[in-house]
Amino acid sequence: MMCAIFVLTSCRKASTCRLSGAGKEKPPNIIVLTVDTLRADHMALYGYHRDTMPAIEKLAKSAVVFDQAVVSRGNTRASYASMLTSLHHFHHGVYNNNWVLHENFTTLPEVLKKAGYHTAGFVSNFVLVGNLSGCDQGFDVYDDRVEERELNRPNFERSAGGTLKAILEWLQNEPPQPFFLFTNFIDPHGPYTPPKRFRDLYKTHKVKTLNRKQITSYQYVEDSLNYYDYVDRYDAEIAYVDQVLGELIETLKSKNLWDNSLIIFLGDHGESLGEHNIFFEHQFNLFEETVRVPLLVRLPAVRDGTEPVTPKRVSSLGSPMDLMPTILDYLGITLKDKIDGRTLLPLLDGDKVTDRMMFHEFPDHCIPASNPDSYAVRTATHKLIRILTPKSGQTRAQVVFDIIADPLEQRPIRYDQSVELHRSLAKEMNTMLKQVAEYEIPYELTYYDVPLGKRTEYVEQRKKEGPKRNIKTLTDDQIERLRGLGYIK
Repeated sequence: MMCAIFVLTSCRKASTCRLSGAGKEKPPNIIVLTVDTLRADHMALYGYHRDTMPAIEKLAKSAVVFDQAVVSRGNTRASYASMLTSLHHFHHGVYNNNWVLHENFTTLPEVLKKAGYHTAGFVSNFVLVGNLSGCDQGFDVYDDRVEERELNRPNFERSAGGTLKAILEWLQNEPPQPFFLFTNFIDPHGPYTPPKRFRDLYKTHKVKTLNRKQITSYQYVEDSLNYYDYVDRYDAEIAYVDQVLGELIETLKSKNLWDNSLIIFLGDHGESLGEHNIFFEHQFNLFEETVRVPLLVRLPAVRDGTEPVTPKRVSSLGSPMDLMPTILDYLGITLKDKIDGRTLLPLLDGDKVTDRMMFHEFPDHCIPASNPDSYAVRTATHKLIRILTPKSGQTRAQVVFDIIADPLEQRPIRYDQSVELHRSLAKEMNTMLKQVAEYEIPYELTYYDVPLGKRTEYVEQRKKEGPKRNIKTLTDDQIERLRGLGYIK
């Protein structure tokens, strides 16, 4: 019999551990739902004029919603590496989709697996394929069968429906509990090709003609140069993945796996849709449209079915890097490794916490082109972006924005308008850049990728492979402890 055992240390506080693994109570399942390339401001939950994600809107009614959640930069593998390790990019070294997360870094699924959780990951993006990315570390099951070819290039992905099918098959086999379910849905990522039934869901009856050069080649669809066609398609992709998430949520509820689970929903990065004259891209800047993401946390229900925290909105900064410390704090698990994220539980409880500073990184070696080094520091209200001259490291440009008054970052605050603000943010920036310059990753990182021209052959070779499985049979003693928790008879 393949089962799992959970070992718990003391809880942080009683109010956040009412369904923890302490005593005879069952530890909760943990479900993380992530969506690729999802801008927070294209959800009605964050003020958008279209209700693109009604299923997530419903989830928000029993969750804590973070209004100011940001990622370090707009790159999928880099973002997921930080999500799984709770480390800045300069600490784990994964800046783009070519670097492999080193096995010596501790990941969230590795910690949970040691604590007795059955760990399962289902991903839809080629750059998260396990042996290419290193993001499969610690997963008992890692389903990365991305076999659907993109429209305009020989790249591969898996639609939300395909990923849902794989998850439902896994659930049908009644995986051991407690489990950690981690999902990635790629659909809002370009090219924007929603299913036919969603293609005409949104129609903006306006025309804004773009220059062909403004649309990157893989995004160009149906010979359209109309800006609004692309925004409508992007929103339709979001609506499609929301419908799939709704189906998954209903399935989990029908199997009694929802109410008593810790649920986290978030995005890995956003997407530029014309702001700052950048169209349908996300890797080349540190503006809000690419780094601000949705983040919702829902704690397990208590025994009478009520919620353990009052649903609310939080204006303090949150980050996908907070995923690991928040989950481990809830479970009462102490992590010895140094991390950069912080637990969000005090914010869920309504406690006052010290303001934090988020650091955004886009060094010139991220993408093999003549891009200057770009860095940013951000508080809950302001952001400083600094662009450095390659090699010399001298400041080429620096701007400060009021994120609350100017969320689209169109009106830089002049130095003479707020000298102290500029100085304070610049001091924080200098501190972070010093850390970047002085830190040396203690491992030799691997630079590995499958070029676009060879991905078809690669996918064909892997089609017959099933999900990665690395489940160990438990000892008799562990099985007895599971029986004591009520997971097996």
